Amino acid sequence: MTSLLNILYVGGVVLLLFGAAIFVHEFGHYWVARRRGLKVEEFAIGFGPILWSKEVDGILYSVRAIPAGGFVKLPQMITSEAIEGTAQGAVDPLPPVTPFSKILVAVAGPLMNVVFAVVIAVVLWRVGLPRPVNDPVIGYVEKGSAEEQAGIQPGNRILAVGGKPVNTWQDVVLGVLDQKTADIRVTLQQGNQTVSHVLKSESTAGRFKMLKLDDSEPLEIQTVKPKSVFEVAGLRAGDTVVGVGGVPSYSQFHFLDQLFAAPGTGLVLNISRNGESKSLQATAPENAGVQVGAVPVPRFGAWSRFWMWTGLKQEQEPVPTPAMVAGLQAGDQILRAGGQHLTSTRHLITLVQQHPGKELVLDITRAGKPMTVRITPQRNAGTGAVQIGVVLEQEVGLEFAAPRIKYSLSKPGPTPLAQISDVWDKTLTTLSALFRSKETGVGAKDLSGPVGILGMLSIFVNTDFRLALSFLVLLNINLAVLNLLPVPVLDGGHILLSLIERIRNKPVSVRIQEYATTAFAILLLSFMVYVTFFDLQRMSLFSDLFKRETTIEKSSPPPAPPK
Repeated sequence: MTSLLNILYVGGVVLLLFGAAIFVHEFGHYWVARRRGLKVEEFAIGFGPILWSKEVDGILYSVRAIPAGGFVKLPQMITSEAIEGTAQGAVDPLPPVTPFSKILVAVAGPLMNVVFAVVIAVVLWRVGLPRPVNDPVIGYVEKGSAEEQAGIQPGNRILAVGGKPVNTWQDVVLGVLDQKTADIRVTLQQGNQTVSHVLKSESTAGRFKMLKLDDSEPLEIQTVKPKSVFEVAGLRAGDTVVGVGGVPSYSQFHFLDQLFAAPGTGLVLNISRNGESKSLQATAPENAGVQVGAVPVPRFGAWSRFWMWTGLKQEQEPVPTPAMVAGLQAGDQILRAGGQHLTSTRHLITLVQQHPGKELVLDITRAGKPMTVRITPQRNAGTGAVQIGVVLEQEVGLEFAAPRIKYSLSKPGPTPLAQISDVWDKTLTTLSALFRSKETGVGAKDLSGPVGILGMLSIFVNTDFRLALSFLVLLNINLAVLNLLPVPVLDGGHILLSLIERIRNKPVSVRIQEYATTAFAILLLSFMVYVTFFDLQRMSLFSDLFKRETTIEKSSPPPAPPK
């Protein structure tokens, strides 16, 4: 019952907050239109079928079924029947509207979103804002990588990316996307020294441009397999792994590298239990438990199946994967690759990626019998990744809990406008990354539509109401920027057409305006459907984040990085 009430509460608050952002935008249009003497036919929140409506003084106020925006229907300004529907009944001739009045009405909506964002930012500045505690500490460096050869190690702290200071790992991600080249200057703190490296970022299909480094994570144990070396050593669910042999562990893969560095030898597990430090004697497992979970047969993509269905393309046999050619089977235990003793699935993937088109020798056991398999990794034409075509699994005898999301409560900046400035910088970085899609890997599929926005808003409402208000600041600024784009059907399109009318001293042809507005309205709705498709694919991620445990603690802002 409590869970149901929580879901109802979160759903109600989300709709209220999202509706508030739409309401203030449309109210801006409505208020200025009334002041400038324009006729208002309808004030609507949402699109599509009407769920509720009421007519007052000749104006229809309505709430519609699709919560993806709203509109104010102004017959003296060109509108879109694709979004607002067709006019009902006879339409009396109305006096024309000056270009200046049209511009004022169009600007009023985005301006109200900015004003609303500033008001929320002032409130958050007074009460404090939970900010993510995700220090820019490196958690894993791939074996044999250029980063490892440069001396970068887990535990090093990233101070700046491209000369810009960073305080969280999210800052690192955005900093990399903001760079115009693949070579990224990164400043690190290594012990008591500050060093700089020029690191090469990577971007493959389906992935953002990023450094070949992982962030650190807490290692809380969720389950310990019975009779495993960890249960024998005394490890329990709820313990947190701190290190191995006195050397800190910064991530799961870093811990696995430490654990399987010397199979069969004794080691000391440094853990934290109920706030107390303990040391447990253990024996490193003989192998890393890397095995082949499946050897899938390649399948045709949706478009290939469509063309074969039409008969315009003949069906072809799928090209065998390297794993199929080499004869790998589900259940095979992989012990070594290229003569190197494996520590994790990540280690094997790294070795595979280092051998595109080159033979790699795998030492395996199949049904308890040792075997040698020779395999040649190939580059995937679609993603660019070097693969052998297997699903990997790893059983080491324990599972880690999903990391808790930590926030620290502090003022978002020296002034209320600091949060607006931060949102503006992030918006510009995202737009820049989107326009440089081939370089950054950021595409339209990575943007969020109504489903994604409502999903993230739900997560923040469920975590802390102040986070939801902070997201509302971001949402309002982005609504303002989006609506000011010079595209018919958006406010920026109305402004552009009004400026053209002012310069020409006569309006653009009504037919041209109607065709352009309707065409772009259809494109806009199609784009919403497109991004919603990817939002739905991310629903499992939204669900995991919704259930993730969070902690919020009051703390001071992070210290300035050393110079």
